[in-house]
Amino acid sequence: MSERRTSRTVAAPELSDELTRIAWRVERWIDPGPAAVVVGAALAAVSASLLMPWSVRADGWQILTGHVDMGPLPRLFTIVVVAGLIASALALFTRYWPLAWTAATACGIGALSGLWAVWSRQTAAGADIGPGLVVTVLAISVLFVTWAWIVVAAGPRAATVRIG
Repeated sequence: MSERRTSRTVAAPELSDELTRIAWRVERWIDPGPAAVVVGAALAAVSASLLMPWSVRADGWQILTGHVDMGPLPRLFTIVVVAGLIASALALFTRYWPLAWTAATACGIGALSGLWAVWSRQTAAGADIGPGLVVTVLAISVLFVTWAWIVVAAGPRAATVRIG
């Protein structure tokens, strides 16, 4: 009988360590559920809006590549939007929690810089705002809210899992 107790005391820490490692791996994954459809639609809208006219002079992709200069804020916005687009696509495909957090952060910065870009175009001498700029700001804002909701929903799960 003493051997049985010894084997339990030896196996218990190993089992506890293994369960802790498994729980840690599970906590790093997200399940967006129906929000994945919203993210996919917003990703399609952002992608399409980069092809739409952002002003009378230029499309979004022309501002991104530097072919047309509309000032520093619209250019910053396009760069942040592409970063949010890539991070969102990777997070959606991999369902990895740190990527979802990165996508939420990039999209939040994108929403803020998008508002600044709209403001800069409205206060410019020849104010012209195309539909692509408005669609991009709205779509990146939807992405931010959706990713923030997914990240917050997945966060408390990690705090409630206690093993050992």
